Amino acid sequence: MFKKIILTILLTISVNAFSHEGHDSTPGSLKTNHGGVVQAGKVFNLEYVVVGSEVKLYPASHEGVDLSVNEVTVAVTSKLPKGKATVLKTDVINSAIVTKVDFQKAYRLEINVDASFKNQKSTFKFQVEK
Repeated sequence: MFKKIILTILLTISVNAFSHEGHDSTPGSLKTNHGGVVQAGKVFNLEYVVVGSEVKLYPASHEGVDLSVNEVTVAVTSKLPKGKATVLKTDVINSAIVTKVDFQKAYRLEINVDASFKNQKSTFKFQVEK
């Protein structure tokens, strides 16, 4: 009886493992091109990569193709947990929109990005941590 239970468990595990073979991504998942986190927007997606106090923003189409950062305008603000929103300065470096955040004594900040592409707007909100 014990051998039948073990055999059934092993057979179930092997069937599940092989049934997922050949799939590159989960249906509905968002493609990351730069190793960051992607958020879906109404008009386009936004990938963000955080390295220390630097936040890089990469706009991309819903199909996962990078958009030209020269065609996207953004207004970025950060907010400390118990503070007011602060407007952040942005620069275009290579294919990214780059900004720096000041954590002060906080461990986490909220970032808001109001972006537009071809006169259509998308809003993104996410948190970054030290």
